[in-house]
Amino acid sequence: MTWIIVCIIALVVLAIHLRSAECSLGLPFAYLALLEFNHVPGAFVHEVSEQFQFGSRFVEIGIYYTAIGAVAFVAGTWIASIGQIEFSREDRYNRSFLNFCLTGGWSIIVLISVVPVVPSLNATLDKSAAIWLIGVALGLRSSLFRSHVPQMLAWTCALFAYPIWSLLVGGFLSYGSTAIFIALSSLVVSVRRGVAVIATCCLLTFLGLTVFVNWFAGREMIREQVWGGAPIADRIETVVTVFSNFSWFSPSNEMHLYALDARLNQNYFVGLAADRLETGQVDYLYGSSLWEAFIAVIPRAIWPDKPVYGGSPELVARMTGLWLDPNTSFGVGNVMEFYINFGIAGVIAGFLILGWALGKLDRKAAQAAAQENPGRIFFYFLPAAALIQPLGSLVELCGGAAAAFVAAQFWKWLWERRLRAAHTNSKELIVAEN
Repeated sequence: MTWIIVCIIALVVLAIHLRSAECSLGLPFAYLALLEFNHVPGAFVHEVSEQFQFGSRFVEIGIYYTAIGAVAFVAGTWIASIGQIEFSREDRYNRSFLNFCLTGGWSIIVLISVVPVVPSLNATLDKSAAIWLIGVALGLRSSLFRSHVPQMLAWTCALFAYPIWSLLVGGFLSYGSTAIFIALSSLVVSVRRGVAVIATCCLLTFLGLTVFVNWFAGREMIREQVWGGAPIADRIETVVTVFSNFSWFSPSNEMHLYALDARLNQNYFVGLAADRLETGQVDYLYGSSLWEAFIAVIPRAIWPDKPVYGGSPELVARMTGLWLDPNTSFGVGNVMEFYINFGIAGVIAGFLILGWALGKLDRKAAQAAAQENPGRIFFYFLPAAALIQPLGSLVELCGGAAAAFVAAQFWKWLWERRLRAAHTNSKELIVAEN
């Protein structure tokens, strides 16, 4: 329980730091909250229930390294803020720009679902779609700041439309949950009343666990329809059927605890891999996966035979010695990958660097937003969003960040072209009126 408490304290300290700086979109908080959401619930299950003690030794090792990583991440974020000039933030943003982000991102999301897979292009399209989160995050902040209830509801609907879409199209809940963490974290660092933030976070955690355990109970039914290519109406009917048997999360419900232990307990894999390394059953990678992450930034369109791919089930299986279900996604996760390269030193250094990088990108994006410089927001927000993959591999993080930077170039060009066109049209209108 000690290391669970350390994780929670680290998250609270990070929130206080970002709120006090008043120069943040909450991206570091989104990362750490998502990391702990995939580690803490499973560790909690092993602490409170005697029915779930299998592998508890590995779970304890895993949450220990997660706590160390969380503390190092907070330290890295704090280092990133040293020397920054503070400024007054106004939560008012260009409505046209917010709509541009929302419609542009959603257009890409729909496009990805219908176009064939093309190396490099699809990776760039996938990261460019995250632009819709800029619109939603800033739109929520602005409407909340002005107490504009209709707009708050509109932006909230825009946010939760994506998890529903990803569930109906892909059968997964993780992609949608990441988007929610990113968007709502901007409110965590901007809402002025700290008590309201704490109460809302507790409520959302409870609701998130409730949605998760209900999805987990019916995930096979949903995926059978989605992966089987069923019509969209049938998929919607299946999702409605699954959630019609809705039950609130309860720590006394063994089925709910099983769901947390099965899917929100990355600690087991981390602890098992660490134990196998300590006993000499496998060898440390000594930076080999870091090298793969480095060459991941080279587009496959330029290097078709590049020996690096996204995803990490093979690496997880090799380091843990487990056979993994090919129909289930198993990410190596940042805690495990940092550890299997250089041990505890790798965890500390890796999370320090990751915290520093996300802290820098987050502050730059917040500055660009406050200064109403939309073009610069793209260059900082999109790569930062690509780094918020605590269960992803370093190959996915680095490759995704590189693809996001390319996407930022495109969105900046498109937005500036739109501004020039609008300016030209307004001048022509003035001339015509005169």
